[in-house]
Amino acid sequence: MSKDNKNNPPEDVQKKEKSGKKGNSMVVALVAIGIIAMAAVILIFLLSGKNDKPKDMIVPQEELPSPTPATGEPSDENQNELDAEPVEGIDAAAMYALHDPDEVVMTVGGKDITWRDYFYFYNSNAQQQEQMFQYYMYYGMAVGWEDQADEEHTYAERLPQDTEDILRQLIAVETLAEELGVTLTEEEEAEVQEAHQDLITSRFGEEGTEEDLFEFLETIYVSPELYWRLSRFSYLHEGCYRALYGEEGEKLEEQEILDWMQDNGVVSADHILLATIDLSTREALDEAAVAEKAELAQKIAAELQAIEDPEARIARFAELKEENNEDPGTENGYVFGPGVMVQEFYDGALALEPDQVSDPVKSDYGYHIILRRPIHVDDEILSGGGTYAAREAVALEKFNSMLQERVDNMKVKPVGGFQAPNILDYYHKAVATE
Repeated sequence: MSKDNKNNPPEDVQKKEKSGKKGNSMVVALVAIGIIAMAAVILIFLLSGKNDKPKDMIVPQEELPSPTPATGEPSDENQNELDAEPVEGIDAAAMYALHDPDEVVMTVGGKDITWRDYFYFYNSNAQQQEQMFQYYMYYGMAVGWEDQADEEHTYAERLPQDTEDILRQLIAVETLAEELGVTLTEEEEAEVQEAHQDLITSRFGEEGTEEDLFEFLETIYVSPELYWRLSRFSYLHEGCYRALYGEEGEKLEEQEILDWMQDNGVVSADHILLATIDLSTREALDEAAVAEKAELAQKIAAELQAIEDPEARIARFAELKEENNEDPGTENGYVFGPGVMVQEFYDGALALEPDQVSDPVKSDYGYHIILRRPIHVDDEILSGGGTYAAREAVALEKFNSMLQERVDNMKVKPVGGFQAPNILDYYHKAVATE
């Protein structure tokens, strides 16, 4: 495998990582917190400089007819608009009028949440879900708020919980930063201010002002305070990581790294592949060719297993690999966890002791003669088609797990009997009259 493509092992041993199963994925980018994506939506839209509807955020209230809060029916003043063109959507204005913007409606981790801030995330989630419904419709799937989002909840029922989850994520990072004494550096604060000015210029031109920006944010229910919190959020998040683990995990002890790799089933292995399919066409070889590969695989494995000295065995493995290996992608083997390679390869490697060679392992791609190697703190762990330094990968996984535990334990307490609005009361399909 050439150095240029060392991060992309071929399909003979690699498979797509499983999604939705905690602990299987070794993807080690900073934790994918919903609030980060939400902040990005705001900034990306503003940077676009467009004045049309923010498709992935809040539908501006002037684009929807205004139903009365009690019935959800269109008001008289908008009836002509409805008669002219059917309109479907969420009446954000009616929902927003339920409470005073500054009313504290809940506490999250002991922190007050105003109606304005709660509503922004609630309504943004709703609008993004609406976009997904439209996406489903495009592909012929009629899915709506009253359909099941999971085994226990409809999409409408899950919306308040999704909103609370985002708020818990926001508060979890902010409170952790407070505990660790993490604030933005001068350089980071300068970047925030530069991005702020860029947003103003991008959307409102060179003559644009901060007042113009905040007036616009008001139309999408974002207070200046929340705007600045979102602008600084990723810096606080990364600052917490650095405070605990260093820039690249250098604060971790080497034994911590090795223990984590061991406990999470990370293995290091190389192999000699004798393919039983044409790797370019995926067509199976004839029976005679397969039998010949099987015989050769047994011969190679037996020769290597008969060598008692580990260093001599490793040296001979390298020679035989050079002569026989048909995996065009592997040069120095792989370091990987569960769910990354085809299962037969992973199981075969896991069953070995370091420096031990396997019997031929059969997969859909052919016969693998596997050499397991010791794991090291400077290994590069394969995940999702890329590789990550073991030290940094372990530090990030530890940080993510710790942060997720804080999120899960963050208490949400309604204030004054607050209940989230039912999206079904503020969603309507307008029917044009004849």
